[in-house]
Amino acid sequence: MAGGGSAPAMKMSDVFIVLGVTFLIGGLFMHGLVSPTSLDSDSEPYSNGASLLKGDSIEFTINIENQSALVLEVKDEDGTTVLVESHVLASGDEKVIPFEAEERGFYTYTVEFSEGSGELLVDVDRKLLLDFLIYPLGVICMLFGMAKRKDEQSKETIDAVLVSSD
Repeated sequence: MAGGGSAPAMKMSDVFIVLGVTFLIGGLFMHGLVSPTSLDSDSEPYSNGASLLKGDSIEFTINIENQSALVLEVKDEDGTTVLVESHVLASGDEKVIPFEAEERGFYTYTVEFSEGSGELLVDVDRKLLLDFLIYPLGVICMLFGMAKRKDEQSKETIDAVLVSSD
C-alpha cells in the first residue's frame, strides 16, 4: 500500500457474498436492460443472432414511426432461410412477428427497412429457462457466504485486557 501499511486478507465469506450479489445484479442487468433498436431505410440492415434450443422462440416487435416497408429474414446455422416476412405498415402501427425454432442451433435474423423508419425489440424466450439459473446461483453463493461469516465470527478469539484491581 502507499502508506507502507498492509491490508488484511479478504475472508472467504466476503468473497462469496460479493460473488452472490454480483450474480444477482448481473442477472437483473441481463434481463432488465433490453432496449429497442432504431432502424430506418438509410441505415444498413440490422442483423444479429441467437443460439436456440428446440422449442425456444423469438418475438420481434416492430413499432413504426412513419409509413414503412420492411423485410424480416431468419436463417439457421447452414444459411437456410427458415422465415421471411415482408410488411407495409402505416404510421403508428405495431407488428409482432413470432418465430419458434424447429431444431437447436444458431439462428441469425436480419431486419431491413426499404422505406420509412421504426424501432425493433427482440425478445428471446427460452423453453428451459437456463437464463434464469444465475438467480438461484447468486442466492446460494450469498447464503453460503453469510453462513461462513457467522461460523467465522463464532470461532474468533476475543481479545480482552485484564486489569488488576491493585
